[in-house]
Formats: sequence, structure tokens, C-alpha cells
Amino acid sequence: MKLIKTAFAAALASLAFSASAMTAISDDQLSEVTGQDGVSIIADLNINIGSFQYTDDGASVAFNNIDINGMMVMTIDVLTNAAFQGAAAASIMSHNGALTAAQVGGIIADTAAATGYAAGSDVVQFAFPTINADARSITPSITVGSITTGNGGASFGSFAINNFDLQGTKVWMFGH
Repeated sequence: MKLIKTAFAAALASLAFSASAMTAISDDQLSEVTGQDGVSIIADLNINIGSFQYTDDGASVAFNNIDINGMMVMTIDVLTNAAFQGAAAASIMSHNGALTAAQVGGIIADTAAATGYAAGSDVVQFAFPTINADARSITPSITVGSITTGNGGASFGSFAINNFDLQGTKVWMFGH
């Protein structure tokens, strides 16, 4: 009886493992699969850079104790060629609404040629979505504790960039 129970348990365990095993799927089968599109990233930034130093012909300037703090929200999506073309055209029009459709198309074609974008390729879009006004108060701030020169260490003081708001920004990435 104990042998039967052990064999039955082993059979159940192997069935469970085989049910969760990965199996190969053809491209045709994969094209039938649908799922959720994209990912979202929310980050609480707490970055400290000890210093950033620029040197030219023996003279230097250092930006010391650089802090980046605050919240960041970003989405990542894969766009089809048509969706990318529409997003790029909308972006161009948002900066200069006086352009004609032909001019926008020319800008997109010239940009594609200059960057090696192959027509029909998918594009990865990194976007910083617009969030409500209260949330803007927690966008990242960048502070530089001091700015000093290398020869004699004279100080230029410090500076801060508060609420570095990237909302509405889109960045597109593609291979070539």
C-alpha cells in the first residue's frame, strides 16, 4: 500500500511539473498570443554624486555634492511603425502647429534617414506621463552643494533645480 501511495504521489508531482514546464512555440502560434502592453516604472530617487569635474588645459571646475531626490513615473511601450509615426507627428506638431502634413512627413523622413531608422521597425517609447498638480510637487529636484575651481578652490556658490518636471516627455529607441 505504501508503494502505491508513493507511486501515486510521484505521478502527481511529475504531472504538476510537466504542467508548468515551458514548451517551444512557433512564430505563427506566437503571433496569436495577446497580452498586456508595456510596463510602468515609479521610482523614488535618492541619488548622490560626490562631484563632477571638468578640466580643460589645466584649469578645472568641480560641481560637488550633487543630489537628485524626488519621485519619477515612466511608462515603457513598444510601438508599431504606424503608432510611432503618429506619435512623432503629434510631437512635432505640438512644437510647431503651423507646419503642414507634408512638412511633418519630411521632418520624420529626414530624421529617420539621419538616425538609421528602418521604415516598418517597431520602436520602444519611454514616456513620462502627465500627472495631477499635487504630484508635481514631488518631481525630482537637483542640488549642487558647491562649485569650485581647481586652482585656488574659489567658490562660485551652489545652485538647485527644483521640481525637474519631465511630464509629457517622450523618448523613442530603435535598433539599426
